Amino acid sequence: MAMRWRNRRVLVTGGTGFIGSFLVERLLAEGARVRVPVRSTNYRALSRKRANVEWVRGDLRDSEYCSKLVAGVDHVFHLASCRRNVAEHEARCSNVLNANVAMTLALIDALRDEGAVPVTVFSTANVPIDMDVMALARADKVDGYVLGKALSEALWWTAVRQRPFPLLIVRPVGVYGPRDTFTDNGNVIPALMVKARNARGELAVWGSGKQERAFLYVEDVVDALFTLLDAKAAGIQYVTAPESWTVRELAEEIRDLVHPGLRLRFDRTKPEGPGRIIPLPMHPVLRRFPWTPLKEGLRKTYDWWTTAGAAPATRPRKTLARSSRSR
Repeated sequence: MAMRWRNRRVLVTGGTGFIGSFLVERLLAEGARVRVPVRSTNYRALSRKRANVEWVRGDLRDSEYCSKLVAGVDHVFHLASCRRNVAEHEARCSNVLNANVAMTLALIDALRDEGAVPVTVFSTANVPIDMDVMALARADKVDGYVLGKALSEALWWTAVRQRPFPLLIVRPVGVYGPRDTFTDNGNVIPALMVKARNARGELAVWGSGKQERAFLYVEDVVDALFTLLDAKAAGIQYVTAPESWTVRELAEEIRDLVHPGLRLRFDRTKPEGPGRIIPLPMHPVLRRFPWTPLKEGLRKTYDWWTTAGAAPATRPRKTLARSSRSR
């Protein structure tokens, strides 16, 4: 694997983010020459590796800027997205959708003169297996993030029809772990950890608690991605762990880890998303993958949160291009 990536020029959008930072570190370890778009001084976990990364500042919705990003690269990993939580995705569905689609359109436009550069896109397992964009758009509650990902997938597929290039679309289930954003309105696991830490007597949980979820430890996601790439996987590939949990069971585990003794209160006025997990097809190379058990992953995540925390932001050593616009 190391020989495959050594000295290859790789673009990672979203490379300063949660999953993206782990992917960048892995690529650097494999000898790749990594380019990462950046906004402001938000370098998060990659601050200590800033000298090893090629930074390009600008706006991913700008085709001209994206043309600078993709120039001369051998592989594109597109992880950048506009994402908050279900309530925000529903309340600002159009804004969230537009931001995600705009980045996709700009990248597709920028790649039109770059030949058959392989593209790996991170989507979400919440996009239905039999995707119906109009059904998603006309649902009683519209999740702008999921609909934006669905539309973006359609745009990538259409681009391949006109100008063939290797395309891998990864649809992971809920990812958690170190470097996530720990706020009470973030992803479900860090949000519950923050709420449990701050709770006085009871832990409020969104929804009924009966909804089922599957979770992936962040480093497993990166390892699974490289496993798929080594197998030359293409098209849509789901990534999910074999075990599923109810939100009640998850909340109990987090409560016992962070703040034992709290009473759980389930708030049915809050959005809870899908109720049950639909079996997802997975590539054969992932069927024997050594997934991190949720209890172990929760402990690792909690230990990181309470000890290391996020790396402080710092300025990059090298900026190749600038844009007057900011994402």
